[in-house]
Amino acid sequence: MKLNIFSATPTIYQSSDESFLSITGRNSGTVINARKFASSLIICLLFFSLIVWLQWLSGAFRNEFGGDPDEASHYVTGLMIGDYMTSLPLSSPMGFAKKYYLHYPKIALGHWPPLFYLVQGIWGKFFSPSRISMLLLMALTTALLALTVYRIVRSEFGNKAGIATGTLTILLPITQKATNLLMADMLFTLLGFWAVLCFGSYLDTEKARYAIGFGVLASLAILTKGNGFFLAIFPLLALVFSRRLYLLARASFWYPAAIVLLVCGPWYLLTRKMMGEIMAGELGLSYTREAIRAYTWDLILILGVGLSLVVVIGIFARIIEPFRERRVEGRWAAAGALLFSFWLFYCIVPSGINSRYVIVAAPSLLMFFVAGIAWAASRLPLGKLTVFQKVYVLTVLAATVFAAETFVLAKRPNYGFAEAARNILSKPELQNSVLLVASDAEGEGMFIAEVAPLEQKPGHIILRSSKVLSQSLWSGDQYQLLYHTPEEVMRYLDEIPVGIVVMGDWLFRSMFEHRDHYNQLNEVLKSYPQNWELLGSYPRRLDEDLGEIRVYRRIGHENKPINKTRIDMRSKLGEAVEN
Repeated sequence: MKLNIFSATPTIYQSSDESFLSITGRNSGTVINARKFASSLIICLLFFSLIVWLQWLSGAFRNEFGGDPDEASHYVTGLMIGDYMTSLPLSSPMGFAKKYYLHYPKIALGHWPPLFYLVQGIWGKFFSPSRISMLLLMALTTALLALTVYRIVRSEFGNKAGIATGTLTILLPITQKATNLLMADMLFTLLGFWAVLCFGSYLDTEKARYAIGFGVLASLAILTKGNGFFLAIFPLLALVFSRRLYLLARASFWYPAAIVLLVCGPWYLLTRKMMGEIMAGELGLSYTREAIRAYTWDLILILGVGLSLVVVIGIFARIIEPFRERRVEGRWAAAGALLFSFWLFYCIVPSGINSRYVIVAAPSLLMFFVAGIAWAASRLPLGKLTVFQKVYVLTVLAATVFAAETFVLAKRPNYGFAEAARNILSKPELQNSVLLVASDAEGEGMFIAEVAPLEQKPGHIILRSSKVLSQSLWSGDQYQLLYHTPEEVMRYLDEIPVGIVVMGDWLFRSMFEHRDHYNQLNEVLKSYPQNWELLGSYPRRLDEDLGEIRVYRRIGHENKPINKTRIDMRSKLGEAVEN
């Protein structure tokens, strides 16, 4: 039995299991569940509309995939998977990937697991592989997360609280950023949260089907992002928080481990070398100390310092206080275990420190936030106000603090690569030209991601200067030039021949560290002005100090055959296959 204090008329009602798995009922319950489904569908559509509006305001639909160094590679990899699924008769997957990479060298499959790319590919074939379509996929994923939060909060605190918390899920700056990026974080968060809720149902009911559900959903999360292995330590913490350690002796508790090993083991065994190369740090106390500081602060910043204090109250009310009496409910034990298992895993495993990773903790924080308001409203002596009046006062106060301290509208900048790509592809005389883009990983990726969806496959061969004029590991370590003089570079360009060079005047992170090949190419363009024609320049419109994108044409290259054997295949294919 639960008290709905978020209603103007407080009522006592029978608690029901409203996990995301429960969508059907029996007899008269079928009608009730049909109404709940229709209500949830309407709420989901409203959430989706709000998300799309925020995406439009941010400029996400207009601007390039440049919000993160890995974003373009996710997009191009999803395009490849979609194109492979419709390339009948199906050829060798590795052969198809090599050919695709020859034209669009920004593939990440193997460095990251396959599920997100499979979802992209299927979505793109049913709808469209365009940027707008992919961002609508992200909007739908976020809407499902907000709907899940809404249903969980509604089951405990009522419909109004559920709608408010689902809306807050969308308005969080970290959610806006994740929704504006074509990255695996949002799908990973959704699947991980579903898995956690399923395990919470297992704690309450001790039924094997929920353990199996957790194993399946955890496997999907892990096949979306390797960071999902934090779910390996989550169940034990959930048992500790709920004081149900006796479940360790149940065979059903171990079902998820067997499922994850069976489903995820082959993929990670096959790609273990590639996965190891993207580790951004070294295991040890130095990394852990830095990660503890960074991730603790990032967790606080999700809601802001003020509202995080309410979260602490909620953790006290739903875990610490009932812990002494062995009455911690499964979903709350699971929500708390998610927070601590995520934090422990990220602070120990050197997968890199990035503030966007903490989005996986947002749904649990929101649950405890609402619980904190409910606890405060039922106990704070605020004059003669009723409980629901206290709730509204505290909610208005929390909304004010959130608006003042935390809320910002995410913005996605325009860099100019989209316009450059469209102008190149609009010229029929350049349809067989080899394109060379000179930038850092972000800039090169943005250009490739703009060209790939606009042309019939196979299209242009695109070379990345960071791959054909220099070489390094995926992480950027062991960087070295492949040519030592402008004359050697010019000879290489003519032997291919490269018909178009796209130069980005540079201000991204990695180019400050490794830009010798970029400087070399710039010197070639200055040293041979009679051979290169400036076709256009495209301001990035970010800041007057950030320079511009310049596009050059090699005069007289149009009638020369492409010498594919001269392209350094070892460097080009290394990113997708060897490294």
